[in-house]
Amino acid sequence: MSDQAGVKLVVLGDSITKGDNVEPGERFTSLVEKELSEKLGKRLTIINSGVNADITALAIHRLRRDVIDHKPNYAVIMFGVNDAGYYRPETPETPGDTPRVSAEDFRSYLNSMADKIAAGGAQVFFATPVPMSKHYWLADLPQYVENGLNYIVDEYARIVRDVAEERSAVLVDVHKAFSNRPQTGDYIPDGIHPDPRGHRLIADVYVKTLAKALG
Repeated sequence: MSDQAGVKLVVLGDSITKGDNVEPGERFTSLVEKELSEKLGKRLTIINSGVNADITALAIHRLRRDVIDHKPNYAVIMFGVNDAGYYRPETPETPGDTPRVSAEDFRSYLNSMADKIAAGGAQVFFATPVPMSKHYWLADLPQYVENGLNYIVDEYARIVRDVAEERSAVLVDVHKAFSNRPQTGDYIPDGIHPDPRGHRLIADVYVKTLAKALG
């Protein structure tokens, strides 16, 4: 590895980013840090700013502490599955009848977070959410049975793509990688959180995309 100056990147996200359900070395952030450092020939430090059950409406209030104060060169915003969900952490046995964050608000929060992070000096990237699998414990909700398990997550992934395109930002299309491979449902054994195989796939998409963006 050369002596070139290192690069710092923050991944801002939810429990999928935090990765508590896998070993630290199996998290996609750890894999990407190691493999991109080798590929780029310089030190890449990734700061994992994932928070369990987080949504854009909450994450926007922790940008200073969890992103900007780290003074990163780059930041990836990766949300969607919780924003699109009917699950309510405050009443876990009683799902809501609307997504936790509306599609309109989701788009607005993505743009607002990107503006604030960019103002702090980092280049902003976006990542689409991981789709849910059939193992999700609320998969039998009437809305999902009628419209398909990922009908809202798919919509929110499209919003992320649209925002990235409108801002001419780099897009890490994790959702597409999972959706194009039906067998990846087995990589998400609880319906939401990828296992080591799922984190490996996420890391592959990050490495492929960011190697071009940072190279």
